[in-house]
Amino acid sequence: MAFHYTNELIDAALTYPNYCKQIKETLDCVPTDAASEKMRPYLTVNSALMEDYDKSYRVSDSLLDAVNLSPSTTWLVITEGWCGDAAFNVPLFYVLEQLMPEKVKLRLVLRDNNPEIMDAHLTDGGRSIPKLIVLNNDLKPLGFWGPRPAGLQQQVKLWKDDGLGLKELIPKVHSWYNADKTRTLQQELIRMIRHYS
Repeated sequence: MAFHYTNELIDAALTYPNYCKQIKETLDCVPTDAASEKMRPYLTVNSALMEDYDKSYRVSDSLLDAVNLSPSTTWLVITEGWCGDAAFNVPLFYVLEQLMPEKVKLRLVLRDNNPEIMDAHLTDGGRSIPKLIVLNNDLKPLGFWGPRPAGLQQQVKLWKDDGLGLKELIPKVHSWYNADKTRTLQQELIRMIRHYS
């Protein structure tokens, strides 16, 4: 059954600045359990990465042109502050929103607090994030993206098949993103946007 998107969901969702603020507030607090203690290093790294990418990411003319020709939309992202892929990709959505606020309204929902929407957008049966859902003014889905660029998604599967664990995967994924410089992400977004424009 298709997920029913509502204005209440969008209104309750976080803006990107509030999402970043929430991550920093979590880091300012002493962890209360083993799970939050385990996630703390990831939150620390990701918060710094996002702060850097918010300033350094540049949107290509091709992506700007595609967005300019598209209808006004809400970009709803399922994410979490500890997610490395989110740290690399979501800042570009924010830069795009800042450049074209009349076309892109970015809102974020936390995966672990919203199992219903997460379970309606699984990747190969898993709760992989970030997941982008582009909605029109009637909250009908126009396009989907995530959890990472397709080429990297395939590469991660190969690395996992080779027996690499999380500690080995993370630096490889970071290297891929740093070398790619959002080129693949922007190309995939252009294709998605042109499909619904």
